[in-house]
Amino acid sequence: MENRKSCYGKMCPSIVTVAPTRTDKGKAFNYKVDQPYVPLSPRQETVNYEAWRECTGCPDFDTCFRLSVGSLLMEIAQKL
Repeated sequence: MENRKSCYGKMCPSIVTVAPTRTDKGKAFNYKVDQPYVPLSPRQETVNYEAWRECTGCPDFDTCFRLSVGSLLMEIAQKL
């Protein structure tokens, strides 16, 4: 890949390896499931607003955001 930051394309956490009570972290977005595979298990989504402001100020923000969301959508498609 071109000369990009190591966080490029990683705004969202991976949802492939969700573990109980662990907060999975992306650069700007975090996700926690108390009991994976239990349909109504409490879930918590959070935004790291300091990291988000840093991301939006980055010259690669647009393509990084698109790659982050695209990667997340592909992971969701694999779980269907």
